[in-house]
Amino acid sequence: MNKKKIFIDVFVIIILFVLFVLWYENRYGDIVLTSSSMNDYTVYLITTEKADDFGKTVNQGASDMAKLLGLDYKWVAPQERNSDEQITIFNNAVSAGADAIMISAIDPAKISEAIKDAKTAGVKIVYIDSPANEDGIITLATDDYEAGVTSGENMINELGEVGIKSGSIGIVNVSKKDMDYMNLEKGFRDAIKADGRFILLDTKYTMGNETIAREASEAFINDNPDLVGLFGTNENITLSIGNAIKNSKKPIIGIGYKSTAAIREMIKAGYIKAVMVENPYTMGYLGMAEALAALKEYGIDTSYIDTGIKVITEFSH
Repeated sequence: MNKKKIFIDVFVIIILFVLFVLWYENRYGDIVLTSSSMNDYTVYLITTEKADDFGKTVNQGASDMAKLLGLDYKWVAPQERNSDEQITIFNNAVSAGADAIMISAIDPAKISEAIKDAKTAGVKIVYIDSPANEDGIITLATDDYEAGVTSGENMINELGEVGIKSGSIGIVNVSKKDMDYMNLEKGFRDAIKADGRFILLDTKYTMGNETIAREASEAFINDNPDLVGLFGTNENITLSIGNAIKNSKKPIIGIGYKSTAAIREMIKAGYIKAVMVENPYTMGYLGMAEALAALKEYGIDTSYIDTGIKVITEFSH
């Protein structure tokens, strides 16, 4: 699989757009990327839910690129994470005349038939973060396994900073049925196992529910006197781990995934030592460019772009 790691800041985003224009002009001749040449195309972004910070940031990236290219762009999503509602929204977008759809699949198996029908109707599919089982043009996502490895390495580094060389580590995850989260867990486990000094406890699965995640975190702390670390795989779980560590008043290292204002406060207070953060703006920004490439039939030389992760630590504020 051909992977490209992209690390984005504002300056790089500007350069990427300039290179994007120059590349297409060089490869396909005198191409004018203006509203008049692009406004016949309608591109939809369908994320997992409207309230999610991740989806909002993907939307911002997609919207910024769509404005630069003059594309007609719409962001639609369930108000709350619901796979059946997402399929209905997807089918409505197809019926409304979408030329391309960027989508983050809630249930990769369930939505695949609808995506197959849309492809038959000529709709171009670009996956953001979570692909369905049906092939699309390209997927822009974080390599979850590598993100897990990075999380594990950061756990080991943070433990080393305070002189902890042994003990047990707990993982609070979402679901065994979600391969993205399972790959994240596997990467974390492999990094801890490679170090060889710490005991990995059986994972507690919570379906991402914040209350269940808090109870799972508290159980890890109460049932394991030698517990030295907790790893959480999404924002609700990360926040739950931070609160459990705070309430325990024990020197447990918390490592999480995703970032919200509340989690950033946990980092500042030291209850969470580091979080791994995806690059959703990059997914939306480059995803829109790839949607245009598919619509113009320019050809895409890879089926996957790894948009990388950032590590935010207590030293980042």
